[in-house]
Amino acid sequence: MDKRVQEFSDRGSLTVVSVTVPTSTPWWKKSVFYQIYPRSYSDSTNNGIGDLRGIINKIRGGYLTKLGIDAIWLSPMYPSPQEDFGYDITDFNAINPEYGTMDDFDELLEVLHANNIKIILDMVLNHTSHKHKWFKQSKTSLTNPKREWYVWKKGKGKHGKSPPNNWKAIIGGSAWEWDETTEEFYLHQFLPCQPDLNWQNSEVKKAMFNSMKFWLDKGVDGFRLDIIHTVFEDTQFRDNPRSIYLLPSHLRLDSLFQNPIFTQFLPETVDLCVDLRSLVDNYNPERVLIGEAAGGPEIISPLYGTPEKSGLNLVFDFQFANQSFSSKKFKNSILDSITHLNDFWPCYTFSNHDTVRMISRYGNSEKKARVLTLLLLTVRGTPVIYQGEEIGMHQGKIPRNKVVDPIGKWKIWGLPLGRFFGRDGCRTPFQWTNSKINAGFSSNPDVKPWLPISSNFQKINVESQEKNEYSMFNFYRELLRFRHENEWLQEGKMEFIETQSKHCLAFSRNLGPNSGMVILNFHKKPIRIINPFLNSEKVFSTDTLSHSKVLEKYITVNRYEGIIIQKKSFRD
Repeated sequence: MDKRVQEFSDRGSLTVVSVTVPTSTPWWKKSVFYQIYPRSYSDSTNNGIGDLRGIINKIRGGYLTKLGIDAIWLSPMYPSPQEDFGYDITDFNAINPEYGTMDDFDELLEVLHANNIKIILDMVLNHTSHKHKWFKQSKTSLTNPKREWYVWKKGKGKHGKSPPNNWKAIIGGSAWEWDETTEEFYLHQFLPCQPDLNWQNSEVKKAMFNSMKFWLDKGVDGFRLDIIHTVFEDTQFRDNPRSIYLLPSHLRLDSLFQNPIFTQFLPETVDLCVDLRSLVDNYNPERVLIGEAAGGPEIISPLYGTPEKSGLNLVFDFQFANQSFSSKKFKNSILDSITHLNDFWPCYTFSNHDTVRMISRYGNSEKKARVLTLLLLTVRGTPVIYQGEEIGMHQGKIPRNKVVDPIGKWKIWGLPLGRFFGRDGCRTPFQWTNSKINAGFSSNPDVKPWLPISSNFQKINVESQEKNEYSMFNFYRELLRFRHENEWLQEGKMEFIETQSKHCLAFSRNLGPNSGMVILNFHKKPIRIINPFLNSEKVFSTDTLSHSKVLEKYITVNRYEGIIIQKKSFRD
């Protein structure tokens, strides 16, 4: 056993898990990623819609550098009819005029790299918009050359107007849409406006890989791969088995009373991930692929490939985003990731453009949000922050008559059930200032942003929080600064530490002679634990900014507080 681990044990603290790390660490393992949803970030044209120039202005103003971000993930900015707000694409090699021009994108890329910030783009491989020129050609006739670029199938029943099988879209309803022109159905695993590409067709693969090369040649640093697990489907079009489950979990994919064995995670998906990795590995400096897929670590682990055939660099583990405020449950989630990913590197996040904002999932409690942020930025793995988390933006409340998300508009038996699942609330415009003119998102007092500004913008905004030493924004800044200054938090091995408190989650991060310990109190009352380090000090707390404090034999951790401690000898 490592000498330092033995010392913990001698003090009565049990080491539960030990994870080693390689000697050479790629940039994407050490980086903190920040998702920008361009439509909601900053409006430079005063039309109520965010754009690339707005992002450029914020970067030139030093915002991301000041915050401490290493890389951004930019949600789709390609041409699109915006029926799914960018994820329905009509041209993979261009910029939506609503967001700017290709010159704007080139400038964005230049200014990011000049500030030592990398950029990955959203790449949607599963589908296009139904208004894409490929699909328009595909539906003109049964013999059109583009017909085989999508998944078409004759229907069942007397007139062939019943769906070919029982496959369901991820969001509900049949995955098949009837086309009057050719009297066949086309497959859509998401919205009807997003027909699935046929990846069994080599021409489709070539076209999509060429689009990725287009952006890689420009210098982008990689891609986030949208719903990568749905790209392939069963060529025999067999019915998915029935299931007793309505909603999926990290342990299974079953949903809507169906087990999607013929529409998700087909074996060809792993082969595609290996091919995608081969593509990006041809570029220097190193690029990264981050996959979005359903399920927990055991389900997503094949997408990483094998030690012999590398697949994706990272795959989002969404367990954090679906967890109650419990030390035991978060610990089990991390253990689950360690167990099933082995030497592969986890990727954690609490929020994105599709989920309820993290702070609002926990009663809009800033103290709880700080504890979870400390966990996200200190656990072994790559963290991804969604825009607005750094100021504690709440989930927006959207009046029914202002809902724009197609999922939010769902009606079942005439009831507007979609508002319970809609995504507008996490996409409200970024709150830059306390100005009544659109909270600084747009400077035109006569324009109404594409979604309403949250009513709490006068309290929760960047301008106000920058002036407050103890604000959420400055908490993020200080924590990110501390992470950057301590490599053991970026790449050190991780060991859980037993503290004899069921409400406490504690772990060490160790890198050579440097180490520290993170202690998180999930309880509404203070806890008192034995200090596993001799000659130590508290160097970070979620309750205050980092003011070092020498610790004695026992450590008191306040209610809903997280702290970092280090041995003094490592800092002297």
